[in-house]
Amino acid sequence: MSAVPRARSVHWLDHAAAVLTRRRRLFAGGWGDEGVLERAPVAARFAEAPRAAGVTWGRARREGPVEVTDGWFAAACPGLPPCASTAFVRRIAPAAPERGRRRPVYVALAASGEEGFASRTRLWRPLAAREGIEVILLENAMYGLRRPAGQRATAIRTVAEHLMMNVATVEETRALVEHLAGEGYERIGVVGFSMGAAAAALSAAVTARPLAVAIIGAGRSVVPVFTEGMLSLSIEFEALGGAAAARARLGALFGAGDLDRHPAPRRPDAVVIVGGRRDGYVFAEQVEELHALWGASELRWLDTGHAGAVVYQGEALRRAAVDAMERLGS
Repeated sequence: MSAVPRARSVHWLDHAAAVLTRRRRLFAGGWGDEGVLERAPVAARFAEAPRAAGVTWGRARREGPVEVTDGWFAAACPGLPPCASTAFVRRIAPAAPERGRRRPVYVALAASGEEGFASRTRLWRPLAAREGIEVILLENAMYGLRRPAGQRATAIRTVAEHLMMNVATVEETRALVEHLAGEGYERIGVVGFSMGAAAAALSAAVTARPLAVAIIGAGRSVVPVFTEGMLSLSIEFEALGGAAAARARLGALFGAGDLDRHPAPRRPDAVVIVGGRRDGYVFAEQVEELHALWGASELRWLDTGHAGAVVYQGEALRRAAVDAMERLGS
């Protein structure tokens, strides 16, 4: 088993998380569809303008101070397997009726291995319950209700499927942003932790609308996450032909989404980036590079690691989202 190559101060909880998730073997099915791999760099440009998602909403249900509504829409990314062709969403909104201007809203994206809505509901529900901010949760392609038959929960089988999921997440986020704009929402944002933060950052970069952006546990590039960080301990490098060659190719493929290959968000002053000083998954230097790239953004540090940020620092993460949204409105 390969070790993290560079010595860093890593929080103990990240070490524990790496041990617990090591059995979740990523890419045990190898590289996957070569056609998808060849198209990935082009798809990662997101050159075509997004179309608004045609969301069908079910019946709202009251849960204390919030109202919860489930919905679905046709996936915006072609080529997904039939099981993933319908995107599922959940809206968490303040139960009190809105007066005047429509309230602000975030699209909240999933972290790696996060199926369903339970974890994000715990993290982001207080935005609706206490701050008056609606939250739309998107179920990732290849996860949960959209998981292919035979795939173990949270363990993406091939690199091609993972890249397809990444592209689909960004396309569906853009489609949701267009849907919300068409519904009259004037302040829209994207937020996420870990993989969700990386997808939120890329979505903001390739969306022409000004957005509030709260990025928690993500940096300029996801390449080190797969090639150096603790997530790499879960990758089945033997199925990819060996660690050295696989790391090089993973870098070339996932590097197509590097944020320095895309424009900055339209309102970088409404971007709040939160990093962990002892993060073993997303290294501090990558977080610093993203802040430097988006010069008007704000960078906040937590004295914890990757897992500790979401386990212990939920209030700080929510404050970042609130502050980013307030800046969008200023």
